Amino acid sequence: MKSKNQITFSILIGMLLFFMSSAIAQKSIQLQYNLSVGDSYIFVSDIDQDVSFEAMGSTMALNQDMSFQMTSTVKKIEGDEIIKEFTFDKISMIQKIMGMEIVYDSEDSSTWNSGMGAEVASEMNKVIGKSSEIVMDNKGNIIDINISSVTDNSELTNNLTSGSTYAVYPDGKIKIGDSWENDIVPLKDSEMKVHVKYTLLKTTRKQAVIVIEGILTGNEVQGVEMQLNGTTVGKMTVDRATGMLISSTIDLEMAMEMEKDGMKIPTDILTTSVTSAKKVN
Repeated sequence: MKSKNQITFSILIGMLLFFMSSAIAQKSIQLQYNLSVGDSYIFVSDIDQDVSFEAMGSTMALNQDMSFQMTSTVKKIEGDEIIKEFTFDKISMIQKIMGMEIVYDSEDSSTWNSGMGAEVASEMNKVIGKSSEIVMDNKGNIIDINISSVTDNSELTNNLTSGSTYAVYPDGKIKIGDSWENDIVPLKDSEMKVHVKYTLLKTTRKQAVIVIEGILTGNEVQGVEMQLNGTTVGKMTVDRATGMLISSTIDLEMAMEMEKDGMKIPTDILTTSVTSAKKVN
């Protein structure tokens, strides 16, 4: 698997987990976003990923630790529609494969120019400081995504933003033990899908804890045929007043098989994503 494709796919998984964990809110309670124009949140996601794949009769193992920081700001509210701007503040990565280590840090230019680090930097640096606009309703349904300001012919950025999707809140009130389900399509122009079940585990006066279980399937991702199956489980804590995420931990276990130059490449991926968010304005 080429380094660039691996980087892109890893970030897609990270973004999928991030958006799955960013969308859940609130004895019976109603879940919805209660935000104001100017509200700004910083999200930090730390992703630990182990990948094993077979190529040319050999099994290779890759370990990757990544960290994202993103800022989300509410730009406009029209009725039930909320228009948000997401900006990538910083990204860092340590990748280990076959005795080699690739290090990238958007805040450390010394990691941009050596070996494979230069290839990573050429893609990652296109994202830093760029923004995308997402329009959603107060239940979390995505209405529109505008990526014109961040594409800049960057395949990586396009993939990242096309995977920006939110879980959808249920209609009406729910109580502890109630569940609701939704299908998420994380990538535009693909047959990749996640069927998600959310269960309200417990509540306090200010917070709610929600359990997430998901089944991931797909046989084509952005024009590339593959067989993909996986499961995801996790838990998140959210703010009942605003519906915004406070913290989450999500585990993803996935197996996929793709064909390249007539050769099948089976791959197993284990990912743990830990995300925290705080209001800054």
